[in-house]
Amino acid sequence: DTEQSYKKRLKAVSLAAKKKLMSFCLAVDKKYQVNWHHRLIAVKLEEAVEKVKNGQRARIILELPPRHGKSELATIKFPSWLLGNNPDIPFIVASYSGDLAQDFGHKTRDLMLSEEYREIFKTRLKQDTKAKGKWMTNQGGGYTAVGVGGSVTGRGFLVGIIDDFVKNREEAESELMRNKIWDWYTSTFYTRQEGNAAIIVIATRWHCDDLIGRLLQKQKDDEYAGKLDYDKWEIIRFPAI
Repeated sequence: DTEQSYKKRLKAVSLAAKKKLMSFCLAVDKKYQVNWHHRLIAVKLEEAVEKVKNGQRARIILELPPRHGKSELATIKFPSWLLGNNPDIPFIVASYSGDLAQDFGHKTRDLMLSEEYREIFKTRLKQDTKAKGKWMTNQGGGYTAVGVGGSVTGRGFLVGIIDDFVKNREEAESELMRNKIWDWYTSTFYTRQEGNAAIIVIATRWHCDDLIGRLLQKQKDDEYAGKLDYDKWEIIRFPAI
């Protein structure tokens, strides 16, 4: 009876983890601490997934102070959960440095190789593509990590995440750096979408004229110009108190 009860509980946990991102986070990480803002972000990420599945584009901006769990949830655990349910989806994850982006990829990959993950999902990684910054699933989906400004030639995405596009205030206050980031976004990152994709931009903001500021200004300009097909960003902003 004890073993049967354990199997029932395990099955219930697995079903919940497949359906809900927050349940997944708790199932694969015993130390994960959930706050109300994590739950809201998880819902928004789930809604973005549904839009992409329905052939619609999704655009989300997450603005949070440092050390509030934005990367752990949206950049590490979310890709592994989504690839568990949809192993054919291609991801590109970018950050201000290639090393940090690869660290994100490393953690996501290791999570997908964990025993807890394998109890929930059948998604498996290809044996010959397991580099921490570039790997694929057996079903053709995968993960590419790149530093902002880096090349993503030959790779596309249905979900693209940019997590912290500047390293510090010094970079944020450099107009030259802000222009470089904008040029990279418009000419490189944005062009790698495969149809209607989800783009998620995550940041602690340091400057009004940063990437997020320019994205929102472009939205206003496009709306004022009467364009019918332009990016409409949903902003989830949690200012420090």
